[in-house]
Order: sequence, then C-alpha cells, then structure tokens
Amino acid sequence: MNSHFFTIAFISTLAISAGCGASAINGIAATASASGNSGGSRLPSGDCTPSHTSKAPANGLIADFTDTGGGANMGGIEIAGGILTYAAPKVGGPGSPTYTTTGGALHIRVSAAPTSTPQFLGAVIAFNNCVDASAFTGVQFTISGSFSGCTMQYATGDVEHQDLTLGSTFATGPAGSYPPQDRLAVDEMTSAPRTIKAPFVVSDIQGSPPTPLDPSKLISTIWQFTVPVAAEGASDNPMCTGAITVDDIRFYR
Repeated sequence: MNSHFFTIAFISTLAISAGCGASAINGIAATASASGNSGGSRLPSGDCTPSHTSKAPANGLIADFTDTGGGANMGGIEIAGGILTYAAPKVGGPGSPTYTTTGGALHIRVSAAPTSTPQFLGAVIAFNNCVDASAFTGVQFTISGSFSGCTMQYATGDVEHQDLTLGSTFATGPAGSYPPQDRLAVDEMTSAPRTIKAPFVVSDIQGSPPTPLDPSKLISTIWQFTVPVAAEGASDNPMCTGAITVDDIRFYR
C-alpha cells in the first residue's frame, strides 16, 4: 500500500478546555488525547463557518515551542490546538511515535517493526478551529535528525480532504479522503536543522479527492512515517526507526 492511502479525519474538535479530541486513521475511529492550548470555540457539524474560523497570525507562526508555561501560546503553539500521535488504527496506541517539546523544539521518535500490513505512524498538530491561511503560500518548518526502514511524509490537512462518512465535525470530503502530501527524503535529514517549505499546491502525492488543498479551511499539520510490509520469509526486515526534531513551524508567503 502506498503512503498516500493515509487519511486522518477528526471525528470531533479538540475539547477546548481539556485538550482532548478524537481522530480516525485510515478510516478507523479512535479516541485521542492531545496536550495543547485552551481557548477557541466548538465547530458545528460540517464545514467551516466564519464564526469558527481563525485568521492565521500575521507573522505566520504556528508553533515554536518556546513557551513552557500557560497563556495564549501554551507550549509554544501559537494557534490554539494540541499535539497527538497515532499508529493506525489507534491514536496514542501501541507503536505510536513519542514526542517531547523540550529545548524549544518538537522531538519525535519512532521505532516499529514491519508487519504483514503497512503501518502509518505520525505526529499531528491539530487546530481547535479552522484556520484561514489563504494569505500565505504554504507551511515551512525546520527539521533535523534521521530515519530509516520507512518513508516519511508531511501533510497540511484541510476539511475538504477529511472523510465526511466518519462523522467528523471538521470533515466535508467523500469517503476515503486524505490530504495531499510531500515526501521527506532520507537525504534531506541532517544533524543541523534545515528549512523545508511545503506549498499548499502539492505536486508530490496527490490527495483524495484530487482537488487542491483549501488554505482557508486548514485544521492540522502532520508528519508521518509509513512502514512497508515485511518481506515474506525474510528474517532480517529492517526496523523503522527515527529521531526527528521539528521547530519554527509557520505559514510562509
């Protein structure tokens, strides 16, 4: 199975005060727990409305992980939301990547053995409300570290590429929807942080439906590891391992 069969659809918005929400990976619903900001308001069922849409900050900042206290940008996440990790079919279940936000950055670690089916493992910054970033061109972030034994993708999620049939309060997409994705190559990872720019107009892995991402209706940023199927009869299938640091996540013009 190719990496683009990944999909994540939010069954309900992050609980505003508790930072809890629900998500579905590859069409399977699972309860999620996310740490993040308080604030914002609950999105009604179906699509974004003006009263439940926030404008992207003028400086484009999504998260820089510099604030470890409370306040409007608790944990250094400027846009109200939280972080969750998943291993399909469960959010936060066995095999999910782990993360910390120590040292002013998001550190993601993954370790998974290949199995008879593909595995989709990732970390998400999920927004409490829709975010209108139509004044921007895409999302950029610094990244460093390494991974092996799997592939890695980045996706910006919008409501129109989320599966409506799952009952998501955010979703407006048809069954099987998933967002367009950019591949992050092994040789793009170095020990020194480098800046990656992921434009909203993605030419790498087309989403479903095959329509452009809508930057006026964004709900998440996603980093995913896709673990291939174990080779039949092989006893030395490589583990998917990775230690990735992400920082200074922002919309860029």
